[in-house]
Amino acid sequence: MTRLNHTQQGNRLAIIGFTCTCLYALTKIHSPDTLSNAVGLAMVLLGLFAIYRYGKDLSIKIPMLLLFASVVIPLISWYFAHLAHPKWVDPYPKLDKLSRIFMFVPIAWWLKDSPKKVFLFWALAALTIIVSPWVGGGGCQEISNGFHGARIDFGLRNGEHASLFFGFVLLGLICFSSRLFKWSKLTLILWTPALCLCLYTVAASQTRACWLALIVTLITALTYYFLGNNKKYIKAKYLIITALVTLLAGSVIYKSMGHIIEKRVGAESGVIQHIIKGDLENVPYTSVGTRIHMWRASWEKIKERPLLGWGNEGQYIAIHDTNWMPEYIKQQFGHIHNIYIALLTDYGLIGFVFYFIWVGWLLIRVFKAVSKGYLRHDIGYFSLGAMTFWSIISLFESYLFFWTGVFCLQVIFGGLLALIWHAQILENKDNEAKQLS
Repeated sequence: MTRLNHTQQGNRLAIIGFTCTCLYALTKIHSPDTLSNAVGLAMVLLGLFAIYRYGKDLSIKIPMLLLFASVVIPLISWYFAHLAHPKWVDPYPKLDKLSRIFMFVPIAWWLKDSPKKVFLFWALAALTIIVSPWVGGGGCQEISNGFHGARIDFGLRNGEHASLFFGFVLLGLICFSSRLFKWSKLTLILWTPALCLCLYTVAASQTRACWLALIVTLITALTYYFLGNNKKYIKAKYLIITALVTLLAGSVIYKSMGHIIEKRVGAESGVIQHIIKGDLENVPYTSVGTRIHMWRASWEKIKERPLLGWGNEGQYIAIHDTNWMPEYIKQQFGHIHNIYIALLTDYGLIGFVFYFIWVGWLLIRVFKAVSKGYLRHDIGYFSLGAMTFWSIISLFESYLFFWTGVFCLQVIFGGLLALIWHAQILENKDNEAKQLS
């Protein structure tokens, strides 16, 4: 089959692919799996075909190699772990744990033609999260319960996963506020309540990892602002409006819920004292304490198979094949609440390095496009903020191995890769123009 340029792709195929992509964003969270899976399958199959057929002029080699590696690494890890420990390892490999994340590659293909498509896709995904209280959660009653100390989740698995979703939406609302205000001043009417809901959910979900991640993200963004050469691209009035509304809304929420936040923050003081003393064996099995013990158990398994890990069930094996782990913990948990330790446990050093290669490649390409002027600086801020937030919050939960974290990466990375490809299209046009002049 002769390979063609992206401009030779038919409009009908582009419309079908983009429609499937938008439907996937709309159906993944609150619709039956059969519906979102069917839409997703059509999107992926058509996307992979289109990438091969019409991707001759774009940099598709590295994304496709990464997709291939996401299948091969779990296969190799499973094979050698099964040879050595057939009792613990599954009799057949499960190759979707990493590869499903790379659905972002065909997603990016259907969005690459215009940044408007990217932002529409992101807006649809954000909308399904914002309406969660009234679609999958307890509505206004659950919101009220949160103000009275109940830990809310709006039907998004649990509070930790709700905080992940709303934390990402919060970052998007802040990073792209100036773009929204320039588009229409009326967006402030919708932007403000959406921002307040996100701030409230982050507080009421009572996820300390999310609070820490947002603090680190803020510090990182401020550092990037003051040290980077991008101040001239940010209009002061939009920055002031965003900062004032965010601070005001945050202050009101903290005024109402500060006692809940303070109680939650101070709940693990006993665990921290044991950690400072280095007395890890006697750490109590609290929320954080249980994580410490599971990380200890995983580290023992990592030392046994450091290069290739234990396959997809490595986290389960680490918890259940540990004599000193209490039985009630074994019954309650099957994952170890840290994606980095989980990667080392499941896929060894190879899987761990692979993760940083793929994330690093995407970020480097985004920042190169920003520096060349083919992407606006708010994309740089969002990329940096989103990955900082994800990197910190993932220290305390294995989001990479839950559909919630996978969907977040599919949406964010799909949009970023689409913007990278769009920047390449613009750069190619500029180079052609220079050659003709």
